[in-house]
Amino acid sequence: MIRIGSCGTVQPEIKVGDIIIVSGAVRDDGASQTYVNLKYPAVPDTFLLNYCIETAAENKYPYHIGICRSHDSFYIDNEDEINKFWAKCGVLGSDMETAALFTVGRLRGIKTASILNNVVAYEGDTADSIGDYADGESLTMVGERNEILTALEAFVRLEKR
Repeated sequence: MIRIGSCGTVQPEIKVGDIIIVSGAVRDDGASQTYVNLKYPAVPDTFLLNYCIETAAENKYPYHIGICRSHDSFYIDNEDEINKFWAKCGVLGSDMETAALFTVGRLRGIKTASILNNVVAYEGDTADSIGDYADGESLTMVGERNEILTALEAFVRLEKR
């Protein structure tokens, strides 16, 4: 299972339309915590992760590898503080699903990975960026195409293994 979805970045070098190939997720969500203690890591399948990286590199897509933070809510009062904290910890972006996917996948023996299309610029307005994404703004559409093609090729490589 490969999640292909959107995220917002907390790092200035990541541009709109870049993809993030997630190597681990901060479990700052409620869903993953209902399955197992918070000490359990949220990590992808190593082979599937590597196939995603190889594919993005070979196709010369703008990509980054690293940690994302999965959380439950947008527009909270201290969102800027939270994002700054996780940025200092090296987190690349945030979404709402990756931690749960990785956690449940590991617990159930399902291979997982996550490829996120950055749709919110560093310190950008989430509502405006999501609006641009919904309207088909070109950089976000290129990122979406790249993440879909990366996932499909990763599955082909996994099947050939």
